[in-house]
Amino acid sequence: MLALFRAVVSPLVLLFVLSTMINLGLTQRPRAILEQLGSRAFVLKMLVANFVLAPLVMILLLHIVNLDAALQAGLLLFSLCAGAPFLIKLTQVAEHHVALGAAVMFLLMVVTVPFVPLALPRLLSGISVSAWSIASSLVVQLVVPTAVGMALARWAPALGHAIQPWAARIAEVTLYMVIAATAIGYFPNMLDVVGTGAILLLLVFIAAALGAGYWAGSGRDHYEDVGALGTAQRNTAAGLLIATRNFTNPDVLVMITLANTIGIVVLILVARRLRLDNVAGPAPT
Repeated sequence: MLALFRAVVSPLVLLFVLSTMINLGLTQRPRAILEQLGSRAFVLKMLVANFVLAPLVMILLLHIVNLDAALQAGLLLFSLCAGAPFLIKLTQVAEHHVALGAAVMFLLMVVTVPFVPLALPRLLSGISVSAWSIASSLVVQLVVPTAVGMALARWAPALGHAIQPWAARIAEVTLYMVIAATAIGYFPNMLDVVGTGAILLLLVFIAAALGAGYWAGSGRDHYEDVGALGTAQRNTAAGLLIATRNFTNPDVLVMITLANTIGIVVLILVARRLRLDNVAGPAPT
């Protein structure tokens, strides 16, 4: 029975990634994204927070806590991948404009594509990964579906409007299916994670990432909130894609799934707390 759930994880991950990226392309316009990223200071600080500070915090934590190599690989991969589509939902919960969340997510996702193949092989010791395989997988399964979605929205809007609700629904359902299938199929592996210190390490990382993203906002409330949520919520789609294509040890996939699940719960609570500060007035433009 466990083998059956393990067998469906990989195709579910692929379906989740493709539907998420197509939905992103169908709902976001390049011009709107550029307009939301008008603050150069915010953009530069977000890049530093996500691709320098967040990975650096994880590297320091992994030097403090002694974990199995596969768990280290999963946590490190989790910290390197930025630009989570779930940021759009978190932005809605926090009562900020969805366009800003989408713009931040798209910026971080685009940079993740070249960043992870360059950084991951240099940061992992004792585990061989293919930089070209990572890059090609990310381009084909993240960038191409997004471009297809944008093309449909631009040149075939009727078809795009018909597809978009289905793509969004499939993305939402398959994410929970991936979490459930992984949790059931690799339940013994998850039990092994408990007591290793990995969960406590993850919570410390999320707190540090929230702080780094908040710093990127430079005192502007909407940038602070979305920056904090966008930095703490890592790109599960990219992480799962790389884990299923480049690692044979299932503990890497298990750690990423567990990290994503804990992250979603924590950040929804954070977003609801931020909403209390935003409902008094209209969200900033």
